[in-house]
Amino acid sequence: MSARTTLFLFLLVAALGGIILGIERYFPSAQELREIKRGPARFEKQSVTRVAVLTADNSPLSLVRDGTAWRIEEPFTDLADPQKVAALILTLDGVEWIERIHREEFDAGEWQKTGLDKPRFKVRLFAADTVVHECWFGAPAVVENSVYIGIPDSKTNEIAYYLAKSEAPAVLQIPAASWRDPKLLRLPAEVITSITLSQASGQIVVTRENEHTPWQLEKPLKTRGSKERITELLSIILNIEITEARDAPASANGTTTTTEVPADEIKITIESKPRNATYEFTLKKPADEKQAVTTASTDYRKPVFTVAAKNLLNLWVKPNSLRDHLLAQIDGERIEFITITSQTHPEVSLRNEGGSWYLLRHGKWDPANGERVARCLNALNTHEILQFTADTAADLVPYGLDAPFETVTWTPYREKPVKLMFGHNPENTQFFAKYENEPFIYRIDASLLPSLPTDGIKWKGLGALRFTTFALRRITMALGANAPVVLSYNPVTAQWKATRGGRDVSDEIDRVKADQLAGNLSRFTVQDWAADRSDALQALKTPYLTIQIVLGEPGRSDGPVHEVEILLSPTQPNSDTAFYFGQIKDDPDIFYMTRSALLQVVGDGVFKPKPAK
Repeated sequence: MSARTTLFLFLLVAALGGIILGIERYFPSAQELREIKRGPARFEKQSVTRVAVLTADNSPLSLVRDGTAWRIEEPFTDLADPQKVAALILTLDGVEWIERIHREEFDAGEWQKTGLDKPRFKVRLFAADTVVHECWFGAPAVVENSVYIGIPDSKTNEIAYYLAKSEAPAVLQIPAASWRDPKLLRLPAEVITSITLSQASGQIVVTRENEHTPWQLEKPLKTRGSKERITELLSIILNIEITEARDAPASANGTTTTTEVPADEIKITIESKPRNATYEFTLKKPADEKQAVTTASTDYRKPVFTVAAKNLLNLWVKPNSLRDHLLAQIDGERIEFITITSQTHPEVSLRNEGGSWYLLRHGKWDPANGERVARCLNALNTHEILQFTADTAADLVPYGLDAPFETVTWTPYREKPVKLMFGHNPENTQFFAKYENEPFIYRIDASLLPSLPTDGIKWKGLGALRFTTFALRRITMALGANAPVVLSYNPVTAQWKATRGGRDVSDEIDRVKADQLAGNLSRFTVQDWAADRSDALQALKTPYLTIQIVLGEPGRSDGPVHEVEILLSPTQPNSDTAFYFGQIKDDPDIFYMTRSALLQVVGDGVFKPKPAK
């Protein structure tokens, strides 16, 4: 082999060696490719109990979980914003590696540009006392949303470097003061069970057992609380935002220690039974309604705060503002009995059976007007009290409550009856209400009373007649002095026959109309019941329309039968009036029916139209 050939081969081998070294240096190994594909080791976010951050200038940020809340331990002590802490932990868990990098791939100047020689942020996450994640963040890279990252290995004391995608630096750049919880009190409204408002004028206390029970006003008087107004109060309290914090002087650290509250302050105490915790803070009174900024100090946070919220002045309330301004709170689905007594009519008794209401009338339980019952309960639940007239019932005479003109009693399932009494002043110009077992007297509007009729007939169900068409045998309709039309029905064959004045007119029957008439009569419904029967009884002596229905055993054309007769007459004699009096014969009650409703029942007859001549 010539020297020339030997030199050429030597240069070729050297070139190949250089290429191999270059590939090894600038291209990732198989192991590194597997690491990139696998990505960073994940940690259990819910297990993190402490976050430690150290900036490039050695400024610390220490966040510690305290039960359900996060606290700042460094550079100051206060509650931390849980949303920012959650965002930081989430972004740390969401790091995505782009490629592995090595220190020897960079010269000194290039390496300095990565920021990894002096990381901007060093972050460690702890679960109890164990480090579960550690990450160093350098400078942003040219790739969008990318950053240089160092991952220390506590076992080998080596650091793995990566080009990665991460939103964590954006969260970490938040100034330390901004990690403070901006809410003066951060609590879910549903866990709050007591609110105490202490002012120079006195103390107001509202409580509830849990989120599903109604609010009660406990002090200065004991009565029902207003759900709407207490919810508004809670909304103001829970939406107080901190705009500035400063260290409190030693004498002002925490809330006022004396029992007396200055005239320009209010002390608010919040209790939570589910969390077994109490929170107390004091606010300065705004100068007027337009002022949305004031100062606050608390017993659970050290600084004195400047805070802002809408309607701050509404925290300085009077007891009556938090009282329930609705006359009643009735759960209609749990009511078993309703009783109405009055000075003018016999007692009205209503009973609920499986969601259907029944009225005790003439010694038996008949279907009641369920819609009227629903309207009654709705009227009581939505009626606004005009005035809290008296908080003691020392003298009931001026209000007519010593002898109420009407009393409504409702009995919830497995509970004691609740009795609501109604009275009026001697001039009969003002009306009042009082619960039997409460001392309070309320002035109400008389517009409520028509929804609580004292006449039992008004509670009767509007279904005056009900039967199955399988029991129908015959319908006879007589209009004034005209010859009656008799429709005979065979329930087995569903066939109709008809006579008019004794003449067979079966061929003229329109079967569809006949079936509609039978269906309408089987669910005969009236518009209302008459309280005054005198004019009706006189009118019904000579009925305008008489409908006789013969019923037997359903599905059979033979066997015993019984008759039902409906009498109808206009409310004005010899007139085609808008309303008609009606009565089921032998039933003492009189009903009203509109002319249009009557036409819907009887239609325009049951016969085919006659051909035009």
